[in-house]
Amino acid sequence: MEMSDYTDQFLVERAQRGDRTAFGELAEKYHKRIYELAYGFTHHREDAQDLVQEIFLRAYRGLRRFRRESSFYTWLYCIGQHACTDYLRKRSRQRRIFQLTNTFSDNSPLVAQKRYERPDACLERAELAREIYQAVEQLPIQQQRVFILRHYEGLPLQEIADAMGIRIGSVKAHLFNANHKMRKLLAPYVGEELISTSSS
Repeated sequence: MEMSDYTDQFLVERAQRGDRTAFGELAEKYHKRIYELAYGFTHHREDAQDLVQEIFLRAYRGLRRFRRESSFYTWLYCIGQHACTDYLRKRSRQRRIFQLTNTFSDNSPLVAQKRYERPDACLERAELAREIYQAVEQLPIQQQRVFILRHYEGLPLQEIADAMGIRIGSVKAHLFNANHKMRKLLAPYVGEELISTSSS
């Protein structure tokens, strides 16, 4: 267990005993990551901020039911996913899960880029980001979620399984199938080596 997990465990124990300050520390620690999750669904700052408040409110209300069988962040992320899905249902949004042009990190294995780019290279990367976004939208919903949690969030497979409430074998299968489909869909644009098939 990492030091961060020990700190979270200590804060969770205090929060479960009614210490609101401890929960506030947890909320502050993960606010940025939960905001990025919410913004990935809403693409609107005010809506994302409202959604963040809803996610942390749900977490606070359900904290006594958290048994610490997974990390606090995995549990919180799971709550966030459900809240974001509810948001999409209420707003009758289309099938989008994440706007990849905004959410993929600079060191994502999907987007090869250099620190300093020529203008034409920047345009090429923007086009690739659009192609990635369109390709992900063609994946079945479970494959979308696993793919994004793995390649964008960088979560270990076991944490993805915990967050989604499925077995790790199912996560591996979804990731394998998603990677296979993405390689086919993006073959004209990127080399196959850019999409890792890592199972660790």
